[in-house]
Amino acid sequence: MSNLEALVQSAAAQGAAQVIETLGLSAGEIAYRKARDIYGKWFVDAVNNGRIRPSRVDDGPRGIRRFRIVDIQKLKTADLMLAELQTREINKP
Repeated sequence: MSNLEALVQSAAAQGAAQVIETLGLSAGEIAYRKARDIYGKWFVDAVNNGRIRPSRVDDGPRGIRRFRIVDIQKLKTADLMLAELQTREINKP
């Protein structure tokens, strides 16, 4: 998949997540483990580098970290947009 295709897909996912959250159909949060499974190394690196932070941390011995899906998608869309712009700059005649 090209950067542009991934960018469009990520922007659409961001919009869908915003609608679902706005309508109250979902809390719009995802646990760290589930986000890691979905977004992979990109997400883990973003958390480790402080680029995204949990929206809340549950009390208790496990302290599950939850992240807003909209925030994840915004960051992913921004990263893909930057990658696309860099690719275009490199391929400029």
